[in-house]
Amino acid sequence: MKQLIIALICVFSIGFFEVVAQKPLVQYDLEGLKGLRNQLAQKKAIPEVQKEYVRFLKKADKILLLDNPTVIDKEIETPSKSKNDYLSISRYWWPDKSKRGGLPWVRRDGDTNPDTQTDAVDRKRLSKMINYVETLSLAYFFSGKEKYATKGIEVIKTWFINKKTKMNPHLQYAQSVPGNPKSRRSGILDGRGIPLRALDGITLISSSKQWTENDQLGINKWLIEYTIWLVYSQTGIAGSEQVNNHGSWYSAQMAALGYYTGDMTIVKNAVDKTKMRLINQLDVIGAQEHELKRTRSYFYSCFNLDAITRVAIIAEKAGIPFWNYSSEGKGLSKALSFLLPAANGAEWEYKTTSKGLELAYLAPVLRRVSGRISNPEFEETYQYVFNKFLKKQNKTSQEKKIYKDFYFINQGLY
Repeated sequence: MKQLIIALICVFSIGFFEVVAQKPLVQYDLEGLKGLRNQLAQKKAIPEVQKEYVRFLKKADKILLLDNPTVIDKEIETPSKSKNDYLSISRYWWPDKSKRGGLPWVRRDGDTNPDTQTDAVDRKRLSKMINYVETLSLAYFFSGKEKYATKGIEVIKTWFINKKTKMNPHLQYAQSVPGNPKSRRSGILDGRGIPLRALDGITLISSSKQWTENDQLGINKWLIEYTIWLVYSQTGIAGSEQVNNHGSWYSAQMAALGYYTGDMTIVKNAVDKTKMRLINQLDVIGAQEHELKRTRSYFYSCFNLDAITRVAIIAEKAGIPFWNYSSEGKGLSKALSFLLPAANGAEWEYKTTSKGLELAYLAPVLRRVSGRISNPEFEETYQYVFNKFLKKQNKTSQEKKIYKDFYFINQGLY
């Protein structure tokens, strides 16, 4: 084990030095972002994009005044008693009313316990950190104003580098359940935004003159240790073996980490495993049987394809065919085709909650495949879904995000 870890560190170290020079983007398309930056600078972007850019910079300006998120601000103590260990509570778990003290908690799938979403644990702070880095990095890239890089670097160093405030690079206590002392493999899902969103932000900010070699080395160290934990810890190994959306998101994280570090072996392994997992997840008509068992069956079907299409983006960057891959007549096209009728108004025969189909989660998946998989229905459905919630007065947070992405970020994304 020790020799394997040393070997991995050596491989990753080589990859990280390559990153400093090449700065690959894990999800964003650099040329697309440059094109959008030129349009914005010359005020030649379409009016809605130009308006969204102004709103976007105002959002970034607000972040400049906010505290940097840190795991040490949690109120609940971790089993390790370390404030630096990330802690969250699984959202669908509730006190057992039949037992004194309510322990251990019991699962109510699809029913979020609001007590799991408070600042007493770290989930919201992790989300804030990722959103701050993403927003500030794009504001810096498009405007060239160093104030955004200054704040972005502060946020990055607070979460990943500074010894007092950083998150330790593991998810041993993520999605914990009160009354159950065991580490849960599902907690790995909480970390997905770090490789798949924060890394691109770090890459964009690293072009600033304020970003130092020590900053890069600090990020390198954190990512090395996180990857080692994903690959070799019992929780990480168990997470890699999951067959539903959790397994897909595990592979998406590994693909992103491998691509960022320049380790194409990790990328290829993650892509190959994702292909195999996708085929095993689908039945002959493209239904995702594991996700259809959930109470939010349509959401989880989209959520799984969100992970898989993110892997497909990385595969494309690495020169590995994925979008049109199929085996046994199953592939991405069939999985999406299964979801289209309900998106266009047909009855969905599977479980849903009062939230309904939550079509906003299908939109980014359709956006990615449009132009990559030859099926005009995908683009048509995307436009239909988008226009449908565009007209809504009271948009959900996800619909607002898709609106922003469509009119602004997605102009240079994917």
